[in-house]
Amino acid sequence: MNGIPPHTEHGLFADDTALWTSSHQLTNLNDRLQQSINEFEKWCKAWKLKLQPIKVELVHFSIHPRNKYKNPVQVKVENIIIQPATSTRYLGMTMDNRLSWRTHLKQVETRIAARLSLLRFLNRAAIEPNHNIMINLYKSLIRTP
Repeated sequence: MNGIPPHTEHGLFADDTALWTSSHQLTNLNDRLQQSINEFEKWCKAWKLKLQPIKVELVHFSIHPRNKYKNPVQVKVENIIIQPATSTRYLGMTMDNRLSWRTHLKQVETRIAARLSLLRFLNRAAIEPNHNIMINLYKSLIRTP
């Protein structure tokens, strides 16, 4: 993407885009991120792409749990203020603002719980469970989704 300032990184995959920047000063973050968003909006217009501000998420990542900012980062996309979120989903992973995997692992656990119960039931119900079949069931039901 042309025009994105050098202090901002970006990631593109299919129709997912992420912009991120870092700074030791919170005031710099706001200006840097807004400048990057403005350039991204110009890039989208040049390529005739439509941004959907309702799908835009803003997460302030910090590994310092006691950092409470009086004036959080505030950016606009197409003149709509984006409210900060505590987590976001990008490329199948849920990342929370404390950079822990707790939220992501909880979602994975919830998603596979019923399938794991089915696998346990099948293992107990079989007189002589075939290990190859059970491994294939595990791979198809639990590991891939």
